[in-house]
Amino acid sequence: MTALLVLASANAAAANWTVAPEISLRETYTDNVFYGAGPRTHDFITQVTPGIVIDGRGPRLAASLVYRPSALFYARESEFNDVINDLTGSGRLEAIEKLLFIDAAASITQGFITPFAPQPGEIFVITPNRFESRSLSVSPYLRGQSGGGLEYELRNSHTWTHADSDALGDVYTRRWYGRLATPIRLFGSALEYDDNVTEYDDFRRQPDQESRLLRARLYYQANTSLRLSASVGAEENNFVLQQMQSEAIYGAGVSWRPSARTSLEAEFEHRYFGPYRFVRLEHRTRLSAWKLGYVRDATNYQTEALRLPPGNTAALLDSIFAARIPDPNERRAAVERFVQNTGTPASLASPLAFYTERVFLREAVDGSFAILGVRNSITFTAFYSENAEISPDAAAIFPDPFILGDRFTQRGFGAHASHRLAPSTNIGASVTRLYTRREEPIRSESRDDYATLTLNHTVSPKTTAFAGVSISQFDTDGTVSSNQDTASVFVGLTHRF
Repeated sequence: MTALLVLASANAAAANWTVAPEISLRETYTDNVFYGAGPRTHDFITQVTPGIVIDGRGPRLAASLVYRPSALFYARESEFNDVINDLTGSGRLEAIEKLLFIDAAASITQGFITPFAPQPGEIFVITPNRFESRSLSVSPYLRGQSGGGLEYELRNSHTWTHADSDALGDVYTRRWYGRLATPIRLFGSALEYDDNVTEYDDFRRQPDQESRLLRARLYYQANTSLRLSASVGAEENNFVLQQMQSEAIYGAGVSWRPSARTSLEAEFEHRYFGPYRFVRLEHRTRLSAWKLGYVRDATNYQTEALRLPPGNTAALLDSIFAARIPDPNERRAAVERFVQNTGTPASLASPLAFYTERVFLREAVDGSFAILGVRNSITFTAFYSENAEISPDAAAIFPDPFILGDRFTQRGFGAHASHRLAPSTNIGASVTRLYTRREEPIRSESRDDYATLTLNHTVSPKTTAFAGVSISQFDTDGTVSSNQDTASVFVGLTHRF
């Protein structure tokens, strides 16, 4: 361990680092700070958000960190003063050249416990449905290539997820993954092994969830842009009745890349839960980016907590800028400037993750696009997902969304439009809508709406002033109570040092 720390320090010293501190001040008035919980109460909220963006690039080290905690001070309800964390970090160290690598990632995000309660779009709104999730992942692995071109990888991953709610258990996953692959000329092959153990640390101490998979793949390179594949193997897990059960695996896939701007990936495979399906289509031009995806796969809370919300605007903008800014660091900075100047949100919708200790089947389709003009820009996403329990025997704890029904659906959209009024002034509008529907035996349906209008003015190259209004509303089975909507006005300033 000491040698590893010395090696990491040496590579950190050799890397090129950029550190960009910032601070944002915002004052908000809302007519209902207890959205969906407690008495309807108006309040003034002061929000102070210091931030720091760190990026390091070296011959054998790449690392980045974005941390923006928000301190909230309530004028009337001061007992609810709080700090809301927002952190994303990742790094990769090449500990031994071309052989031993270490990946690490950390995140602190705000999520919602259940999809059947209000999910306000503003962090200052007080709701018992919100919780803070902290995740840390460390993954050392061997990766290399033999003299004959044989590629190999052996990875040992550890992921910890902690929730700040006493009602929710902590999650730990240990994963072993191995892969051997021959070069793909006309034909190629690969052998994969995947072993996972997931532990939930709560008062019930339920058995660990275990799964193992062995798969062989055969590839056929039809031409420079088209690759076909077939797979066969076996898997076992204890997701149902806590007993190990085995199932055969077989499937096929296609990868088509007719140009640097267009790609299509598709795969079908027979799995223990039925058919696994995956399709992803991406296309970009100099002024637009388009993404369409579909997946049917088994998943769990920890996986979904790490999944980005629908409508990742940074990824869409990065695709558009790739044509004109080839350097990834310069492109990342250009995306950040565009987001700050136009008020474009990081995501076009709220996270769809929810807490459950069950393995469940998720079938989802989503589509997103971004179009940039000289004075106008628009980003849009639409999504649909159906969630069904795989382990119906699990002794679930409240508020597991599968307690009152074995399946539910989520659908919605998010959009943001920006218009440049003057060289230093932009006006932007965002709207999101999320429907959640529980199926039999107990049916229910809810709708979450959020809309905001913001005016941004660049005071100086490093300072931006903003003001706006926002509205949230929660509707359950067609009924809106007096405490299930809120309206706010705000003004603020962001300065980058």
